[in-house]
Amino acid sequence: MSIKKNRPAEKEALIIKSYVQAENLFEFGPLLIKKDPERRSEPEYQKMNSSIFQITNSGKFPVEAQFCLKSLLSPEEGGQEGKSPFIIEPAEAVLQVEETLQLRVFAFPDEAKLFKDEVVCLLKDNPNAVCLPIQCLGAKPGVSVSNDTVMFERALLGNTREKKLTLTNTCPLKVNWRLSKVD
Repeated sequence: MSIKKNRPAEKEALIIKSYVQAENLFEFGPLLIKKDPERRSEPEYQKMNSSIFQITNSGKFPVEAQFCLKSLLSPEEGGQEGKSPFIIEPAEAVLQVEETLQLRVFAFPDEAKLFKDEVVCLLKDNPNAVCLPIQCLGAKPGVSVSNDTVMFERALLGNTREKKLTLTNTCPLKVNWRLSKVD
């Protein structure tokens, strides 16, 4: 339901849960890795790790539709190697004329890399499948530190010493951090 014409040129600009027209694909954006797909019915997981695609029967007759991922097809049918982080619900539906189905697509990446797949919609008595490319970026939180150790030399009582330490976010997600063992 969110459309972007092009991907932003700035490196810091991320596309999150949007269809990119120029690339003809749906971009989930960066997602935290190692989340449990079995918890996908929880509202917090649905908000962060899923998106709804609206499928409408604009024809003149009811339609039986099946939905699957291209990666789950056999290699002879064009399937891909490797495990896909995407899940589709529901897998099939009967749509009456002008009825709209809310197809929920989940993404649960397990590695910090780019995952691509396609949602394939098969309609009964129609030999042409409809495919929608999707992708997500698995992200692992990380921070780089300018110095491994901060050493303070001797100081007289009452004098204040200051050292600078620079923390840099190395992942595409926002990172929360804190210093431990500090008053």
